[in-house]
Amino acid sequence: MSSRVCVIGAGVCGLAAAQVLSERGIPFDVYEKGSDVGGQWRFRNDSGTSAVYDSIELNSSRDMSGFPKFPMPKDYPLFPGHPQMLDYLERYTEHFGLRPHIRFRTSVTAVAKDGDGYLVTLDDGQTHRYSHVLVANGFHWDPKWPEPAYQGEYTGSQLHSKDYKSAGPLRDRRVLVVGFGNTACDIATELSTVAGRVVSSARRGFWITPKYFFGKPADEVNLPFAKYVPPTVQSLSLTAMLWLMQGRISKYGLAAPGHLALRTHPATCEGYLPAVKAGRIGVRPGIERFDGGKRVRFTDGSVEEFDAIVWCTGFKFSFPFLPAALTPVMTGPMRLFRRVVMPGHDGLFFLGFAKTLSAITPVAEAQAEWTADLIEGRTRLPGREAMEAEIAADERKVRRRYSATPRLTVELDVYRYLRQLLRDRTRHLATGGTAPAHRTDSATTDPARRPAPAGSR
Repeated sequence: MSSRVCVIGAGVCGLAAAQVLSERGIPFDVYEKGSDVGGQWRFRNDSGTSAVYDSIELNSSRDMSGFPKFPMPKDYPLFPGHPQMLDYLERYTEHFGLRPHIRFRTSVTAVAKDGDGYLVTLDDGQTHRYSHVLVANGFHWDPKWPEPAYQGEYTGSQLHSKDYKSAGPLRDRRVLVVGFGNTACDIATELSTVAGRVVSSARRGFWITPKYFFGKPADEVNLPFAKYVPPTVQSLSLTAMLWLMQGRISKYGLAAPGHLALRTHPATCEGYLPAVKAGRIGVRPGIERFDGGKRVRFTDGSVEEFDAIVWCTGFKFSFPFLPAALTPVMTGPMRLFRRVVMPGHDGLFFLGFAKTLSAITPVAEAQAEWTADLIEGRTRLPGREAMEAEIAADERKVRRRYSATPRLTVELDVYRYLRQLLRDRTRHLATGGTAPAHRTDSATTDPARRPAPAGSR
């Protein structure tokens, strides 16, 4: 069988994979459900998989958000929105000549093991054989609703954050925003300027971090610090800093976090706390039940009527084209070696299933480089038992660092992870092979040491 590779998806991670495969001269095809590149970042993507809303901005800064090989232009805003991010991905695609490799308006409907390779079936009924399959379909497209559903009846309108695009349709209405994270805070803050009333509901306490520290983008301050400081010291330091800047979070009416900052992924939003303090956003604990009509009862016994509910309750990990035998366990820490390889299926790779305090781009590029090394035989995987043992060890480390929440699955210490991948890339073959010729040095794997961003292209 020829060593032709299938890449599923032409978003950030699929494009990173395509760039590396193209650079290495490895034959490949990219299948993209939508009519153009961008994935999540193509607003109202005709693939139906984009969850971005019109006012969204990156939580990572411009200079830290580009691929190490292709920095973002300096004329972008410090925190780009979806138009700049899409423009950047389109420039990336053109710069590296990736478009001829991508088949648009084409869905992968099935992937099946076939000897040492895989059979990939498309929505037009065609089936192709590949030596490797790279799954880069993302995890912000299949909405997760409350499970089990709340008891009682609610007759107001309901929508998931995936379908929220702008505040206009909810103007002058009473809106309940359920959940707490970047999206929930952003949506509640935006709605507070146009809705009749906005209430934010969360079952537990979370930390909220600003986008700027000392007048500089927070990630430019935090990430170099995080490279050299142990995780516990990082958490203690950030907790102390937030206390000094914000005081006790409970003074805003929000539940106090039961953990140090960085034990879960904090929400990053500049306007949320000021809006709460000004009374433009009300605060309630979790929902207990629906009381009929438009009434919602909360766990503190309070009851209020809302015309609409926006559910910011996250997304499922979905691989509708994979059979059960090829679907990784994604509850709790994922059962993937280095978050990429499913033991026993060495030719199947999962790219981009990570949540970091930095941008996903350096992680996507590093994963693609390591994956290409494996495809070319420049490096090797350990045996299945060794992979299982390392997965278990990684799970213990993750549990020690992060609180046990559903998002524990994808939380990632970016510096430790990039160093780990770099070590794996230098692993010699059992036959005495040499280190990879395309080794990525610290300037490209380390988001704090990437090249200076280029000007407009």
